[in-house]
Amino acid sequence: MPRPASTYRLQISADFTLRDAAQVLDHVHRLGADWVYLSPLLQSEHGSNHGYDVIDHSRVDESRGGPEALRDFSAAAHERGLRVLVDIVPNHMGVATPRDNAWWWEVLTHGRDAEHAGFFDIDWDFGGGRLRLPILGDGPDELDALRVEDGELRYYDHRFPIAPGTGDGSPREVHDRQHYELMSWRRADDELNYRRFFAVNTLAGLRVEDDRVFDDTHAEIGRWLREGLVDGLRVDHPDGLRDPGAYLERLAALADGAPIWVEKILEGDERMPAWPVDGTTGYDALGLVDRVLTDPAGEQELTALAGAPEWTALVRERKRAVADGILRS
Repeated sequence: MPRPASTYRLQISADFTLRDAAQVLDHVHRLGADWVYLSPLLQSEHGSNHGYDVIDHSRVDESRGGPEALRDFSAAAHERGLRVLVDIVPNHMGVATPRDNAWWWEVLTHGRDAEHAGFFDIDWDFGGGRLRLPILGDGPDELDALRVEDGELRYYDHRFPIAPGTGDGSPREVHDRQHYELMSWRRADDELNYRRFFAVNTLAGLRVEDDRVFDDTHAEIGRWLREGLVDGLRVDHPDGLRDPGAYLERLAALADGAPIWVEKILEGDERMPAWPVDGTTGYDALGLVDRVLTDPAGEQELTALAGAPEWTALVRERKRAVADGILRS
């Protein structure tokens, strides 16, 4: 398959659906792009404008147009000689609204015995057998705000399931019987027991290295490729995966020759690992462009403003702060 000379990215949302995007394809073509690059399309959190908080891997997001709109968009692009690249998110799922994520809701209901418990990267032992959810406020008596309503445990507008046979007693007593523990949001950096996306509590890490997890989260993506709806993939955040290389080997087999690009941020003289991909999504190129657009005449003044830090030591110090801080859990 021909590789792109240039891509044009379109952010697909409820406010700019796939059908809206089809109306600008002539403009994209006139600009000279030969591929059109779409933001994530799988069903995401209600109201999400970015799509990186996928809640259902089995379908195209209805608010973005749904499966028929993708088919029509793809046909319109191909008619104009444009190929279609789509962003995919293998590292995590959106869990901000547990009720809307069937897998997460099931894990909260049944704990480590849930059918999909192994889909998420959870250290049950560290949590004392419970999944820790950092959503409580700062007050010492936040659990007093709990209420049992319509068969659910609720905290203000947050809704959680109640395990079968555990719904009797006060809201606090009900909470203490669940497979999850509600805790202060301030404890997340140190005491969380599920892997998250950086410091985003509402994005829970997936164990995509597991064969079943890969199959269930990539079935729809595989259909897009087989049916020719999508011509290439862009992989979000591969460094978050347990084994990026192994994942990309499997993805390449699924893609069957379709090109894959990765959001790999190369630092300094770092080079791309021996992954079966066509390259990065351009951070390294942007680093060079930034240097071209930076006037070296200002270096002395900027160095003075920065307090003339020793660069290597500063970089290590800040990386250490992140590792010991927001990534501590």
